[in-house]
Amino acid sequence: MKMKPTDFCRRPAGKRLLTAVSWVLATLALPAAAVTQIDATSEIHLNVHQGRMLQLDEVPDSVLVADPEIASFELPSPGNVFVYAKTVGTTTLYAMDADGQVISAIRLVAEHDLAALKERLRREFPDAQIQLEASVPSGVIVRGSVETPQDAKKVIDSVQAWIGSSGGAGGSGGGGGQGGGAGGSGGGGGSGNAQPGSSTTSPNVVNQLKVRTPSQINIRVRVVEVSRKLTHELGFNWDASLNRGGNSFGFGSGALTDFFSATSNTFTREGGSGMLGYSSTGSDGSLSTLLSAMNSQGLASVLAEPNLTAMSGETAAFAAGGEVPIVLVTGNSISIDYKSYGVILRMTPTLLSGNRISLHIAPEVSELTSVGSVQLEGGSTIPALTVRRADTTVELASGQSFALAGMLRSSNSQTVDGVPGLSSIPVVGRMFEKESTSSEETELVIIATAYVVAPVSAGQLQTPGSGVKMIDAVTPEFGAAGYLY
Repeated sequence: MKMKPTDFCRRPAGKRLLTAVSWVLATLALPAAAVTQIDATSEIHLNVHQGRMLQLDEVPDSVLVADPEIASFELPSPGNVFVYAKTVGTTTLYAMDADGQVISAIRLVAEHDLAALKERLRREFPDAQIQLEASVPSGVIVRGSVETPQDAKKVIDSVQAWIGSSGGAGGSGGGGGQGGGAGGSGGGGGSGNAQPGSSTTSPNVVNQLKVRTPSQINIRVRVVEVSRKLTHELGFNWDASLNRGGNSFGFGSGALTDFFSATSNTFTREGGSGMLGYSSTGSDGSLSTLLSAMNSQGLASVLAEPNLTAMSGETAAFAAGGEVPIVLVTGNSISIDYKSYGVILRMTPTLLSGNRISLHIAPEVSELTSVGSVQLEGGSTIPALTVRRADTTVELASGQSFALAGMLRSSNSQTVDGVPGLSSIPVVGRMFEKESTSSEETELVIIATAYVVAPVSAGQLQTPGSGVKMIDAVTPEFGAAGYLY
């Protein structure tokens, strides 16, 4: 190993003597246990930002450290070396005689003070059971169990903050040094940011904590197929329906332009009879009322209303529809596979901090169609599927809702009406027929609401009629309608 001439520069005798005297006084103030007697080859473990006095078997002529960014040293007195751990890592300290022969090779291992960190975590989280283990090169493995996911995040944040404060390293430090007799020093600190290729690494925490009470998330989903008349002619905005504020809505038997004011963007009751008025404040109940109103007026059709509960990080699935057989011919063998269609929903909720939920949702709505179907030999037909699907991840708070829209479907139909008897006369029968073509465009809207829930006792879950019994001749008569409440 080649060293620069400046790595072994000697101090003037006066400065060496002054340094020796100061370090001797510091050494005398140390307890006996603070000085470690070491062999020619030893391994010393140090906590970061802590030092130790080492006593060598022989008085070295020069001392150097392989990586001065991990540890530094001083020579306070003949045969004694004070080492100081600067950052997490492993390096080697060499002591040599006047002939350049190595008389001691000491392996220095700088580690995080896990005992102090564990004590701090014990005070902050008395109900948690936490074990810490050092990992290569400068990380910490956190094991054990905590009560909630929020506690787990707080534990990991505390460990990361501790490692960041104790394991941060400066940049290029001083090189190895030399000292003869009682003086000399080496491994000065230096300043600046760590350079690429240095021994310092970013804090690395491996989270292996287990949550004793896994969080459960309830997801209420409503899959609705809405006529495009609602958005084209009424100018309905799904985003606005989920926000708090004054939405107004209405239906009537007259024309849409008769009871909708374009200037004030409101509905009135002057345009027709039998109209249904609706006002939204953004709550879930108001949204459900809105969907029910649209369903009763034929402007929307509720395809599915699943109510699923899943553990945080687990996937919940829902399917409502059917399966169509698909014939597979391979050589001389025939097999049948089944393809699902209808409303298919897969959701994966993950509980974040502060009761916020990350929800990955993948809905799919499909139906059979003759367009694109396959005709097989023998007259069998394999129908095709029209599919509308989405795949997205959103973040929301417990109790909040979001809507997915924009998945359109267009269908055309043709009808022929005729006068019975006359429309069937050859040639002139077409004069008594009326042919009409209509097109319908619908939009698929998916509304989901997520809640953080917890298990409850059986007594807290009541079914309709629970606690109600008939009044008989023995039971005193009170209540109403012949029932005892």
